[in-house]
Amino acid sequence: MENVLKTSDSTDSLTAWSRMVKFLKVIACVVIVAALLVGALFLWFDRSQDIDFSAYQPDFWATCNGKINKGSVEYGRLNKWLKLNGSNWQNYVATAAPGYFYKSEKITIYVHKHGVVVNYYDGQNWSQVNKFVDTQEIYYVCKSS
Repeated sequence: MENVLKTSDSTDSLTAWSRMVKFLKVIACVVIVAALLVGALFLWFDRSQDIDFSAYQPDFWATCNGKINKGSVEYGRLNKWLKLNGSNWQNYVATAAPGYFYKSEKITIYVHKHGVVVNYYDGQNWSQVNKFVDTQEIYYVCKSS
């Protein structure tokens, strides 16, 4: 009778141990999958983007100092700057602080002394990107009203 009890206790211990091992394997798999998903999302979000600004060129830009039309010096400077800075933009989730801006129906460009934040509509979604770059050619101060 004593041998039967010892065998039963051993079997119960092995069953409990194997259940614990299975549980730990499941937890490990869940943690690994979650880590892979978070890593993939981080890599996707942190990717560098190129923007074809020519697709967003309006007939005029609204700024905090009024409109600038095609053919104006300021419009030309902005157009040249956009052509030179179409690559290496990063996603940006913070709300852009107001500053000097160029705005049209499908794109808003917020210009600061040391960087630019761009909100643009690709036909389906709005995206926001930023770039730390020299903005001396396109940065102006908004006139007070």
